[in-house]
Amino acid sequence: MGYGLSFLTSVYLTWTFWKMLGFDLWLSIPMAVAATGLISMALFPVIRRYLDAEDYLLITLVLIFLIGEEVINIIYPIETGVYLPTYIFAETIKLGAISITSQYIFLSFLSLVIFVLYIFILKFTKTGLIIRAISQDLDTSKLFGVNVNLIYAMSLGFAVVAPAFLVIFYSPLTRLDPFMGFPLFITALQVAVLGGLGNLKGTLIAAYVIGFIHSAVGFLIDPRAMNLASLIAIIVILLIRPRGLARAESIW
Repeated sequence: MGYGLSFLTSVYLTWTFWKMLGFDLWLSIPMAVAATGLISMALFPVIRRYLDAEDYLLITLVLIFLIGEEVINIIYPIETGVYLPTYIFAETIKLGAISITSQYIFLSFLSLVIFVLYIFILKFTKTGLIIRAISQDLDTSKLFGVNVNLIYAMSLGFAVVAPAFLVIFYSPLTRLDPFMGFPLFITALQVAVLGGLGNLKGTLIAAYVIGFIHSAVGFLIDPRAMNLASLIAIIVILLIRPRGLARAESIW
């Protein structure tokens, strides 16, 4: 749910800062990303209240996501024509019979750079060590004096900053509307489940697997069958490897 809502808030806050408040577009981007992270952190008291009741937590998060969609739809309906000209590379590259926008290649490399940065933070910094410790043993972390609530809130902001930043550069390649977050959330959920929840190496491999399935099915069969094909592939893989492509107990 967090990814779907962060995609929406990041794009529409950038538009708000740029078009409504008159800031420069390239200044509006970091402002929107920072605001998205702060909004995520501000939701932590709600999440903390239902942290031990997963059913209520899931329902609450779904409601927050739906409220976010409807609020954005009221303020900026589809007719508004929201568009962010955030092309870094607008050229088209031909690979045989296939044409690829250079922005896609740029996003692939940018995603890998951010991914490596996250791995470094989680594996080699004190903050990353604390986050990993809490994920492994919450009670022991408290005994060592860790401010668990603060780390949880920081982690929420930390988790949405990267997708909030990347979706801004993805936005000129797709149609923007208040309901674009849910399909992106479904793809992110597929990657997380297939990779092994919480394992970055598995997530990276799963992202390429899901991306390849979507591309192959979309080009060769029918774009409407992309999600169906990836879901079938996930079920087959999970039958063989129930924990996903990598161990969920480890970061890498």
